[in-house]
Amino acid sequence: MKRARKPKWSFMVIRGAEQSVKQFRVSRKSVVAAPAAAILAVSGCVAGLQIKAAYEAQALEDELDSQSAGYANAITGKDETIQALQQQIALLSAQAEEMKTKVANMQELENKLKQFINQYGNRAGLSAYDETSPDGLSAAQDGSAGTNAPYGAEALAGSTSAHLQNMNQMLSQMEQIMGKTLQQAVQTRQAADAYPSSWPTKSHMLTSSFGYRKDPINGSIKFHAGIDIAGKSGDTVFSAADGIVTETGSGGSEGNYIVIDHGNGLQSEYMHLEKIEATQGDTVVRGEKIGLMGSSGRSTGTHLHFQIMEKNTPVDPLPYLNGPAS
Repeated sequence: MKRARKPKWSFMVIRGAEQSVKQFRVSRKSVVAAPAAAILAVSGCVAGLQIKAAYEAQALEDELDSQSAGYANAITGKDETIQALQQQIALLSAQAEEMKTKVANMQELENKLKQFINQYGNRAGLSAYDETSPDGLSAAQDGSAGTNAPYGAEALAGSTSAHLQNMNQMLSQMEQIMGKTLQQAVQTRQAADAYPSSWPTKSHMLTSSFGYRKDPINGSIKFHAGIDIAGKSGDTVFSAADGIVTETGSGGSEGNYIVIDHGNGLQSEYMHLEKIEATQGDTVVRGEKIGLMGSSGRSTGTHLHFQIMEKNTPVDPLPYLNGPAS
């Protein structure tokens, strides 16, 4: 028995009028299988491309995740750094304000010292306060940085740095000015303490003034180089100011006497004492007991002859003494 022949498809290729016609025969199975193979090949390529694209997309996503995490960590670190910097700058700003307050307090002290020097300096023979600069510390404070600094870390840092630099300049000027002020204050205080302005007795009653007068013993006109203060025998005689006892003794005219050197060419002398209670070379302070009132020497009665010498020249003691004479 003969096998049935498989059907075949014929294809004719006509190339032109003068060309021969070519005929091809292919089985129907081949016609169906060829497109299927092509489809499978294309599908395989597409699947491969899809797999590759998915792998690359996953790799790209992983890289983006890694970069995002890195950026997040970096931003977190920067935020922490900025926060710490802001806290540090805020602390510096507070310290700068505290320094500024201290400077203001020291300036107030300086003004009080200047007032003290100007009040007592002339009286004690010192010149009035001399400013180191025309405007003193006020000039330095006029240029100080404001307190309303911006909150940005960078701007706040710049403001704080400028503020602290200005404070340092102010403190440097203050060191110079206050050094000179304190030196003058010490000199003024020493001169004021040595200024013979205290009455040498509790009594302020005068029996004879400074200048020419009629001599109480012989009646002639003579120059009286001091003042006579009335009192009782044995009344305490005090030092008129701080000083050094340079001389004590007894003379026919002045009787028992004490001489105290107060510096700056000033001396105070105490005469007609009943008793001397100071020794040459002693350092005495204002109001310290140095003797007792009496009537020794050339005298008509109990009193204290008190006189002040300016560079070995007698001057009227009353302008030196505190309180009015009675």
